[in-house]
Amino acid sequence: MSDRSARASCELTQTGESMKIVKSRTKSIRSLAVLGLSALVLASCADEEKPLNTFNPEGPRAEAIDSLMAPIWWIAGAIGVAVVGGGIVLAIRNRVKPEDYDPEDLPAQVHGNPKLEWTWTALPAVLLAGISVFTVLAIWDLEERNEDGGGLASCGTGGDLDVMVIGQQWWWEYRYDVDCDGFFEDVDGDGFANSTDVWDDDDAEWPLEIALDDDDVSVANEMVIPIGQQIDLTITSRDVIHSFWIPRLNGKRDAVPGRLHFWNFEATDAGEYTGWCTEYCGLSHARMRMNTIALPQAEFDEWIANQSTVADIPAEGSEAALGRELFQQQCASCHIVWEEGLGQDALYTGARNEGDPDRAGRDFEAALTAKAAPNLTHFATRTVMSGAIFSTYVGLDANDNDLNADQENADLLAGYNDFPDFVDEVDLEEGDTVPELRWNRAQLKRWIKNAPDQKDMAPEDLRGMPAFPGLSDDDLDHIIAYLATLD
Repeated sequence: MSDRSARASCELTQTGESMKIVKSRTKSIRSLAVLGLSALVLASCADEEKPLNTFNPEGPRAEAIDSLMAPIWWIAGAIGVAVVGGGIVLAIRNRVKPEDYDPEDLPAQVHGNPKLEWTWTALPAVLLAGISVFTVLAIWDLEERNEDGGGLASCGTGGDLDVMVIGQQWWWEYRYDVDCDGFFEDVDGDGFANSTDVWDDDDAEWPLEIALDDDDVSVANEMVIPIGQQIDLTITSRDVIHSFWIPRLNGKRDAVPGRLHFWNFEATDAGEYTGWCTEYCGLSHARMRMNTIALPQAEFDEWIANQSTVADIPAEGSEAALGRELFQQQCASCHIVWEEGLGQDALYTGARNEGDPDRAGRDFEAALTAKAAPNLTHFATRTVMSGAIFSTYVGLDANDNDLNADQENADLLAGYNDFPDFVDEVDLEEGDTVPELRWNRAQLKRWIKNAPDQKDMAPEDLRGMPAFPGLSDDDLDHIIAYLATLD
C-alpha cells in the first residue's frame, strides 16, 4: 500500500472515530437536557403546603432566611442563564456536521487578555463580597437569644421559652425547665456561679444521664410551643450526630454528642410544623422526624401544666391495670411513666447506685446505648409516635401538616389539649357514627408486637425497641388500654 493510501485510510479512521465521539456527546447532552427538564417539571408539582417546603416560611427566622435567599436565587439564576445560554449560543454558532468535522480545525484560542481576565475575576469577587455582608448580618440575627430564660408561667421571669432538644437513634426528646433552675443539676455540688445562670458549665460536661435535671418535663417526638414568642433551643445528642430542622420555622442546627448548640425559632400562627433529621445517623435516619405544635399562649399554659403532673394509676382489676402490670414487666427497663411516689423508687433514683463510684449520682437509665427511651407519662396527649412516623390517632396524618389553617383537620387544632378524650372510642358496631379521631389501636399493636418490623433498628445492639413475640393479642389490648390512660 502506498504512503498516500495509508494516510487516506488513517484520516478516514480518525474521522470515523471523531464522528462517534461527536454523536456520543450529542446523545449525552440530550439525555442531560431531558433529565434537567424532568427535574424542573417534578419540582413544579410540589404543593406549597407540603411540610418540608422551605419556601413557605411561617416565622420571623424562616422569613429572614427566605428574604436573604430570594435575591440570591435571582442572581444565581441570572448567572446560570448567562453561562448556560452563552454555552448554547457558542455551541450553535460553532456546530459542524459529523461528516465535516476536522479535529485540526480549532476556534481561536483566547488567552493573555488582562482586561478580560480581570473582569471575570473581579465581578464574581465583588458580587460574593456584597452577598457575604448580608449573609453575615442574617447569621448574627439568627443567633440572637432571649435575654431572660424560662418563659413558663411558673417561672415569672417574663422571658421567652427555653427548650432542650436531644437527638438519639431514632427519635427526638424535648425538655422544659418547669422548676426554673436550668436544664442541668448541680452534679459536682459546687453551686452555680450566680443566680442568673441557667446551668453550670462544669455540670453540663457530665454525661446527660447524670447531668440532666429530672424535675424537668420530658416529652418525645412532639414539641409544643406558644405562638408569637421566640423559643430558644439548646440542642445536643446522646449517641451520634443528628441535625434538627423545622424548615418553616428556621434552618438546620446539628445535634452533637458532648456539645451544646444553641438555636431558636418562632411560630407566627398556630399550627403543625414538621421536620426531619438531616444528618445521616444510621439505619432509620430517613424515618427520624420531628413534629412541632404551636398553640396560643393560654392553651400552651394548659398543656405544660398537664405535662407537669404525674400519671394516674388505673383502678385495680381494670384492663388498664393489667396493662400497667405488663408494662412494668416488659417495658419499664427502658420507658418511664412518672407516678405518685415513683421519685422515691430506687429503680429511678440514685439510691440504687450508692457505693458504686462509676454510677454515683445517676438516676434512671434506659437499657439502651443512648441511655434513654421516650418518656410515656403523657403518651396519649401526643399526635405522633415511633419517631413521629405514625399517627397516634386515626384521622390525623403524621406525614402532613393537616392541623394547619386551610388543611383538612384545621378545625381540630383548637381541641389539641382534648385529644386524649378520643381514646375511649373502642369498638364500633355496624351503623355507628365513626368519630372524627380514633385511638390508633391497630398501629399501636403492630408497633409493640414487632417494632423492628415497622422501622429499621438494631435492638441486638441496644439501639431501638426490640420485638415482643411472647405478647398475646389480649396482652397487647391490656397494654394499649393502659397507654390510653396516660393523658
